[in-house]
Amino acid sequence: MRPIVYFTLAFAPVVAIAMYFYFGRKYGKAFKKVLIQSFLAGILGVAVLAAAKILSTLLGLNDLRSLKRLLFYSFITVGFASELGKFILYRYYIIPKKAVDKPIHGITFSIMTALGFCAIALPGFLINWFPTQPSFPVTLYAFIFVPANIMFSVVMGFFVGMGKFIKTYFMFTLTGLFGATFFQGLFIFTLVTQDFKLLSLFAFGSTIIVFILGIKAAVTEPELD
Repeated sequence: MRPIVYFTLAFAPVVAIAMYFYFGRKYGKAFKKVLIQSFLAGILGVAVLAAAKILSTLLGLNDLRSLKRLLFYSFITVGFASELGKFILYRYYIIPKKAVDKPIHGITFSIMTALGFCAIALPGFLINWFPTQPSFPVTLYAFIFVPANIMFSVVMGFFVGMGKFIKTYFMFTLTGLFGATFFQGLFIFTLVTQDFKLLSLFAFGSTIIVFILGIKAAVTEPELD
């Protein structure tokens, strides 16, 4: 592994600090407090991923020699566990707070949660904290891990954040969780299979979707009952 890869460990903390000062200056101390809580929620969420990987290893589900096992590892062991870890505290602790008074703020705190997750999960991958890791292209993975998780967090943040202001909260919440899970799983699958053409198409398509969701959240005014 190239030494330059270790510089990627600074990506998530640096972006988190920049967000903290920018949004803290714009919205005040209460908003900064929730940003810190969101970051810490993401850190705690890594425990779900670690537990899923350990359990999968104990059950012998991490033998990636078949397509079914590849799909299970990508979409369940990593994809669902990663997003569930971020989701739990974000949905039930962060979203109910008064600071989330606009749909766009749901995305903001979701991104901060993802950055906390990345701050621990990425070094965990690089120094093999987690058992049974596939033969990823390590350098590529390290450099795109944080941007990719930011994109997934926009998907979750849009639907869960938007759901706070509409009557169909439950369905929007599930859409946020499983939408982010699908994107995370597909991301991991392209890396495990080293299908870089699919990865390129995935990156292009997901960037467009995330851009549209971000614009939609930014221009939507809350309609509290």
